[in-house]
Amino acid sequence: MYSIIEVPYHMGLEEVADGKGPGCLLRAGVDQLLAYREMPAPVTHVRPRDLRSKGLDAMVDINRMLRYAVKDAVEQELTPVVLAGNSNSAMGTIAGLDAGRLGIVWFDRSPGLHTPETCMSGNLEGMTLAILTGACHAELRERTGLNRVVEEQNVVLACFWDVEQGEKERLEDSWISAHPADSLALLPVALRQLADRVDGVYFHIGAGLVKGTEDAVGLIGLVRESVPLAAVGVTNYNPDLDADGAWEKAILKALRGLNPRAH
Repeated sequence: MYSIIEVPYHMGLEEVADGKGPGCLLRAGVDQLLAYREMPAPVTHVRPRDLRSKGLDAMVDINRMLRYAVKDAVEQELTPVVLAGNSNSAMGTIAGLDAGRLGIVWFDRSPGLHTPETCMSGNLEGMTLAILTGACHAELRERTGLNRVVEEQNVVLACFWDVEQGEKERLEDSWISAHPADSLALLPVALRQLADRVDGVYFHIGAGLVKGTEDAVGLIGLVRESVPLAAVGVTNYNPDLDADGAWEKAILKALRGLNPRAH
């Protein structure tokens, strides 16, 4: 059974750009989509504790509150599905999990493996997976309450196609199991091997996934069937870039892969 956690923030700003996405997906019926025995998935709304916080402080505050919401869901034996503005919400989500050996399955258009040395803009959005695996920004990660890192060999990165040079070099030097969008034949094997090594998996689904793969619902279903899901993150849907609603419909269709009972 799932529990939905709404985090309508983009880099600490409420209802801005990608931060508008979680609310739109809720209004479109994602709680019904993840229903159990015709009962909609319960919804929790995360807001910062300190409404005066800004920038990194706001992002840390939001992730801390997300951590508590995830803990509450886990204590109720529910699998949290976090609808968030962007991928840095993974820090708060993972911080709230109690799985001993944790793995990550990361579906997104880009790997998120930049570090301050490879990203001239300093944009944290492109560094999330690097942060989670301990490559950079340890202080920021620890401020959110995430005191552990996920070992690279317990990360399966798939469905990506937008890779910048710095990320490419880091990926080639890492132990991450990488499967680009045009080379997914060995993904089922990688998922089965991951399931043997971990107690739970954080499954990140970037909304760009539906634009770069032909069978997003099948790929999400493959993950659900192959690994023990501890939590799911759905991020980076910006309704301002979806005038006709086609992107939203594609995301909802893809998320049916999380629930075989969905019609």
